[in-house]
Amino acid sequence: MRVLLIATNREARPSYAVPAGVAYLQTALVEAGHEARILDLCFEPDERLAPVVAEAVAGYRPGLIGISVRNIDNETYLRYRGNLGDVKLVVDTCRASSSAPIVLGGSAFSLMPAEIMRLLDVDLGVNGEGEPAIVAVADALAEGRAPDGAPGLLRRDGDTVTTAPAARVIDPGSIVAPRYFVPDERYFSTKVVGPQPTYGIQTKRGCAFRCSYCPVPSIEGKRFRLRSPKHIVAEMRQVRDHSGVTRFFITDSIFNLPRRHAVAVCEEMVAADLGVTWMAYTNPLQYDDGLTALFRRAGCETLNFGLDAGCDEMLTSLQKDFTEADIVNATACARRSGVRIVHSLLLGGPGETKDTVARTLDTMHRCPPDVLTIAFGIRVYPQTPLWESLGGDGQRADVDMLQALFYVDEALGQADCEAILTMIEQFIADHPRILVRMNFDPERLAAEVAGSSLRVSAQDRVSAQEGLLG
Repeated sequence: MRVLLIATNREARPSYAVPAGVAYLQTALVEAGHEARILDLCFEPDERLAPVVAEAVAGYRPGLIGISVRNIDNETYLRYRGNLGDVKLVVDTCRASSSAPIVLGGSAFSLMPAEIMRLLDVDLGVNGEGEPAIVAVADALAEGRAPDGAPGLLRRDGDTVTTAPAARVIDPGSIVAPRYFVPDERYFSTKVVGPQPTYGIQTKRGCAFRCSYCPVPSIEGKRFRLRSPKHIVAEMRQVRDHSGVTRFFITDSIFNLPRRHAVAVCEEMVAADLGVTWMAYTNPLQYDDGLTALFRRAGCETLNFGLDAGCDEMLTSLQKDFTEADIVNATACARRSGVRIVHSLLLGGPGETKDTVARTLDTMHRCPPDVLTIAFGIRVYPQTPLWESLGGDGQRADVDMLQALFYVDEALGQADCEAILTMIEQFIADHPRILVRMNFDPERLAAEVAGSSLRVSAQDRVSAQEGLLG
């Protein structure tokens, strides 16, 4: 079976992302005896999307087309941009160019698969991890039978979509490193993606934590499935040798936990002496100087602490498992090791006030990072504790989940937002050595943050359906 895999993601912030997940699917298909080619649309301009897809389909003549949906939108309040319109264009072009079945998948698709299948008018989709499913679908079609029973497979008949439990790769040891995909060199050009171009790699799948807004447990599962350190290092070596990549991004939701696994991975990296560097998302728990020194020896350049807040009140509200004291300790350990530090804040959550923001900024003053990103408004996804607390899971018939929904605490009014902006501006003035990036439009914030605590993003904030019809 000849399979065309189309990576539709073109999101550029905070940087372009190599479609490593699609590369795993390609490898799984080839290892199972199929042909598989990747069409990466990342750097294609709007006017070239349809022609490029049509040319690829006509030239390759696939028997199956897989389309990856990585992001529904850019998750940015007041600077919103949706992505499903691009995917719809790709689907329509494929259908006009070929009679091959189309199957949707990807992390964003798995968040609300039935809704996206109806919106994009596609009859097949994969909920969860795609490696076992795409192979099963290709096997079935190659043998001339229906792909019923493929892991995580959803089928649509009109408005009715059959449900299926999310597919999981039960044995992480069965994950085979990408062996055939060579990423576009523009992914690693600092002129295109900024100062830290990287190739994404996972050391585990799933997440045992339950941050209030995070959909990762619903996508990958609620427990860690740990990959072998030897397999991880072998994958890094394979990607390095095959693609010339020397910088990696460990894309686990949390790299350093379980600690014993992170230590084992780093020890394997040190022993292998690959000559590569990496960055990772991390949690402030269980840090000490020995751990950060090991990270540094293993090639770590940057640790991105997904803090979201810096005061205990808001950390509890967001269902974080660490405290302000943990932030202070972890930052100090990372600073002593010479690792670059990124702190990320997510303001406006349940219980946020100008006083909690002031305390969070005070923690940033006492634990200064090299880079501080500040987002305002929490993107609300189904199957998360925040959505459930708002009456989700079918209880909110008034809300279209394909809209860009952002939570901002209803107690925050215009005056509060103006005060918060003043505090942020003062923090920036007082800390010239910290690179501060605001992932929202400060000029529109105070005027827009008003009304309901469940807010739809401003202008460009039409629903996905309305945007596509337009």
